[in-house]
Amino acid sequence: MKSKLVRLTIDDLLIDESFLNYYFRKDEADILEWEDWAELHSERQDLVRHAFSMLDKLSLKWNREQIEAKFKTLNNTLDEAFEEDMSAPLQISYRRPVIRWAAAASVILLLSVGWLYFKQIDDKSLIYQELVANAPTTLIEKENNTDKPLLITLSDGSSILLQHGSRLSYPANFTGDKREVYLDGEAFFEVAKDPEKPFFVFANELITKVLGTSFNIKSYKEQKDIEVIVRTGKVSVFKLNEVQNSKNVKILEGVVIIPNQQIKFDKEKSNFSKSLVEQPEMLSEMPPYNFEFKDVSAADILAIIQKSYGISIVYDEELLKECPVTASLSDEPLYGKLDLVCHAIEAEYQLIDGQIIISSKGCKN
Repeated sequence: MKSKLVRLTIDDLLIDESFLNYYFRKDEADILEWEDWAELHSERQDLVRHAFSMLDKLSLKWNREQIEAKFKTLNNTLDEAFEEDMSAPLQISYRRPVIRWAAAASVILLLSVGWLYFKQIDDKSLIYQELVANAPTTLIEKENNTDKPLLITLSDGSSILLQHGSRLSYPANFTGDKREVYLDGEAFFEVAKDPEKPFFVFANELITKVLGTSFNIKSYKEQKDIEVIVRTGKVSVFKLNEVQNSKNVKILEGVVIIPNQQIKFDKEKSNFSKSLVEQPEMLSEMPPYNFEFKDVSAADILAIIQKSYGISIVYDEELLKECPVTASLSDEPLYGKLDLVCHAIEAEYQLIDGQIIISSKGCKN
């Protein structure tokens, strides 16, 4: 291929799939191949720069309205040119119309390339593509078109399981004082700890900030909600527009979520709702506990449950320390444990804003 590339024209580049992948940073193999070719053929740098310049004018740095306006204007211009040529006398030289139509065909070709990529990406996520296009560094994009999760290992040692139909953009190496990646779809993150370089995930309308933890993000364009679920550690979640509009990002607090909590962001209403996950799990870093109790106060049992699951349980300690409980909770999930304890002391519990609230009148006669 490389021997032929030396003779290619700019029009050839603009319809070459591998070159378009190189420009849009869509395929790592094509990116590396074109970078190697550019080093070997320095005399063709002007050609590549010219192609990049034309694609810049038609790329997704334009918004939808700009592309549609350009497309409509170009079509009207060509229609007028066609009517003018058809009404011209037959004896007129064909040289000018041929040149004009050759140039017009080249422009149509360029605009079609931009329009095609716009339509493909618009079907997925325009916000994601705009974020990637404006990233401060060159990114590599991976897209999972298989039926199995795709494992991606980043330069800092972080690992990501990218789900089917999802894509992730990230730099080959993290530089500066933060680590930033861009997600469209769903992925599970195991982030390497580095207090000096916080890790940011841009998932369409949301930004998730962590230092070192594991969590799952689900951010598909067709879904009304974006979900973030924490398995270990702690994360802060921000609205993208608040970060973009803030003069001092450091003062933004975001919404903090901890293990076994999840947050949903309603795109239409632009608001958060925090809750517990459907099936909370005990923290992996906690030593195993058998949960066999005999005449143990309800307050002490709830404290053990709270510590084991990392979930906030709000209750009146003074009131419940007078309530002895005998129960076998080892084989029960979290909500099963709560059901048995509350039944034993005639209490009730509610799930509010990612917390468990215990209501009881106490056990004193």
